[in-house]
Amino acid sequence: MGKVKKIGILAALAAVAAAAVLVYLYFQTWPLRFRAELDAFFGEGNWEQISAETRESRMYTVTYRRNGLSDQRPGDYHEWDIAFTNRYGEPEVWTISDHTMKINHDKHWILSSDRYSAKQALALELMDVSFSMAAAEVSRELLAEILPEREAECIDVDISYRNGNPPPEMYGKLLREPWFAANQITAADYLETDLYDFYLRFLAFDYRVEKLEEEERQHLMESLDELEQALRETYGDYADYEIYLGEGYKAEYSGALASPQ
Repeated sequence: MGKVKKIGILAALAAVAAAAVLVYLYFQTWPLRFRAELDAFFGEGNWEQISAETRESRMYTVTYRRNGLSDQRPGDYHEWDIAFTNRYGEPEVWTISDHTMKINHDKHWILSSDRYSAKQALALELMDVSFSMAAAEVSRELLAEILPEREAECIDVDISYRNGNPPPEMYGKLLREPWFAANQITAADYLETDLYDFYLRFLAFDYRVEKLEEEERQHLMESLDELEQALRETYGDYADYEIYLGEGYKAEYSGALASPQ
């Protein structure tokens, strides 16, 4: 009986250890832990994790003891490549990471109001993905109507925000928004939401503009008024943008700021 009892104890300890490992892996693997959130964002059955990497960070370090002495090494973080099919039926691959969360945790102690939860950090990652998707829609449907391809390719379209980084609780609210889904999100959703102060940004890179012919460069600069008009017609009272096409060719506007006080 003693031997059987020992075997039983060892088996129980092994089971506890295995369970602890599984729990650890579950919490460390976001595509597993947050499958429901990724289903809501990318579409259930419309995405899959195709790779995972653990990398060293240059942004934070961790302290450990070796031979009785304290030392530091680069922190690590995880990246997951997610493949999904976009609204046009085209395959895309996006990378989500817990790097920002780990940097945030390195800066803020556990009870800090500025510390992200894992779900809030995931929402931040998905927000960055959605910025690119919504901005691509603007390039396809608005910018391409105004500029020829060579000129339009000089401009980087993005969605950004004012007043510093949003507070952590904003990201939780963002996840609950019905429009926060990869294949239906638009720039208008961000401009119209009261979650934070989002705006569209159009930035022409000088090194790209310099490759244009003189006539193309002139046409690009002179498109500023037409671009502004198109933005105000498209987004109405919610138009909010900053444009830089070159020195002397820039504009900014906020429907909210322009409204009577």
